[in-house]
Amino acid sequence: MKKHDKIISFIFMLFMTVTVIYWAISTHSWTVMGTLASLICFVLFVLLGLRTIPVLSDFMLSNTAEKVIQERNERDRKRTWLYIIGWILASRILLMLIGYAFLIIQNGYSGGLFSKIAETWHIFGIDASHYLGIAENWYLTEGDPKYHIVFFPFLPNLIKVVHVFVGNYLVAGFIVSNISSIVAALVAYELAALDMHRKNAMRVVKYIFIFPAAFFFFIPMTESLFLALSLMCLYFVRKKEWFIGCLCGALAAFTRSPGVLLIVPVAIEFGRDLIGNYKLLDKKAFIHRITTAFGCLAIISMGLLAYLYINYYVTGNAFQFSIYQREHWSQRFYLFFDTVRYQMEYAVGTFKSGDSRSFLGIWLPNLIAIFTALIIMFMGAKKLRPSYTAYFIVYFAFVVGATWLLSAPRYLLVSFPLAFAAVALTEEKSKDVALTVVSVVGSLLYLAMFVAGYPVY
Repeated sequence: MKKHDKIISFIFMLFMTVTVIYWAISTHSWTVMGTLASLICFVLFVLLGLRTIPVLSDFMLSNTAEKVIQERNERDRKRTWLYIIGWILASRILLMLIGYAFLIIQNGYSGGLFSKIAETWHIFGIDASHYLGIAENWYLTEGDPKYHIVFFPFLPNLIKVVHVFVGNYLVAGFIVSNISSIVAALVAYELAALDMHRKNAMRVVKYIFIFPAAFFFFIPMTESLFLALSLMCLYFVRKKEWFIGCLCGALAAFTRSPGVLLIVPVAIEFGRDLIGNYKLLDKKAFIHRITTAFGCLAIISMGLLAYLYINYYVTGNAFQFSIYQREHWSQRFYLFFDTVRYQMEYAVGTFKSGDSRSFLGIWLPNLIAIFTALIIMFMGAKKLRPSYTAYFIVYFAFVVGATWLLSAPRYLLVSFPLAFAAVALTEEKSKDVALTVVSVVGSLLYLAMFVAGYPVY
């Protein structure tokens, strides 16, 4: 390991040591299983960070030209795009039919496919109803809808626009989410094709849409829109279209709070570009490039700032959302490995008490998603573009660090580096088939629990 890598690793280890000491001092609830799960999560995260540091520093300091794999011609690209669009549309139809079949198995026949779509997908039992309510009535300040200020506005705004043409908010929500799914699939392919051959780029798309919880891409929720904007941000930045890429990042930050974390991979990409061009540009041109980079990075934060302004305009407090999250949902940001502690404690408690619905619907899927994501990223870290791994690290720490985490599979679903890592780890056909089968089976089981009314959020 190079000297600068040792220094960075030491600082990282020191920081993580301080956090775990603080956690040990401040935590008052200890169980064997909870503590063990926390420590395993902590160690996996630290190992992922240590594995990423030297790869990231080599990436930043390397001046060698990148090997970019492009489509052979526009005709091939159009054919591929049509195939992806057809595959996504077919998978949406199949998903709708499977969900409806699960509903019939659960409750018996009581209505047609379209008349039962809201019931099948529990639109009024999950956050989708809040987004639809914002689209219809905007943010209100009285009654239960006052808490809807915690939900970001870009998805409801798009639903509002589509509603003008279709006249139904629910239909508009499904249209926005599924068009976003198509866009996400196309951009995922294009982004992957910058570094991979076309077959592997297609496998990236496949894994994104067969991971358990991928059915949330179908529902009027933020997942498909956020993923599409995140991928667009990185794709345009990779193509040196900095302004467009950061504008997409700003829209991602206007869709979900973790969108602002796109600053991390974008800053890494900018940094590599600046270091690589330091000796190639004259002083004036280099200063202009630095100024442009910082200006573009600032654009990403504008999405979050716009949301804070809406909070201020509606409630008089730019951070009112955080007050409602804390008081109404007991939601604060804390240490991700403490999340694993209480997740394990709830899992053990609900298993012992026979509360199978909570155990199978929330706690077990959360733990599986958290540990599986860490293991996949750790194993694939050396094979991934370091900016993607860095994004996963900060994204994981942020979303898993919630003090009342109920939706880990859904939150981690939109961390696109996971699909890239899955492809990197399944170059052998047998491994690809095995992971595909496991993912599809897991998706069907998770969807069945969701339709059956288990607490899957």
